[in-house]
Amino acid sequence: MSWDDKIEVQKGKLGEQIVDQYLKDNGIIPYIAVFDGPHPFDRLIASLDKKNIFIADIKTKARRNYYPDTGIDERQYKEYQYLTHKYNIRCFLFFVDESLGEIYGNFLDVLSQPEIVQYNGKTLQYPLIQGGIIYFSLARMKLIATINSQQVEALKRLSNRNYVYKEFYRLQEQIENES
Repeated sequence: MSWDDKIEVQKGKLGEQIVDQYLKDNGIIPYIAVFDGPHPFDRLIASLDKKNIFIADIKTKARRNYYPDTGIDERQYKEYQYLTHKYNIRCFLFFVDESLGEIYGNFLDVLSQPEIVQYNGKTLQYPLIQGGIIYFSLARMKLIATINSQQVEALKRLSNRNYVYKEFYRLQEQIENES
């Protein structure tokens, strides 16, 4: 199986297309890497007036089921922080969420600010690192756009959020509640 045949790669490409179309429709230019392989970030974004330029990563994934958050690999987070500091360019994280039917996100420097969230009787401190993933509170996210029902259905067909996945997180939360 080739890289492009993987279901998560197909889902990611669809999410990138959805964000690209939104940006273009709103007069924002997404520059795409012309390279067949890993690249340092998904897009270079520029406004038509050249007054705003930043890098972006596009994640096509739903928020977590049992927490008010979503996240990225901690390794990628550190890479984006490095790029931000080395080149003095901001990084925006877009999340295409088929569960909520939304595109949301924010700049990494905003998402990285410490925040305490009360949720289901728990006190959560964000950013939250678990299992090599850094999670950011949904409260820090800005709604970018809603996605249409055809896009939601296409994304759901490519989703790995099957019963086993959901059951794992339900059991994980149950174990944490008993601790």
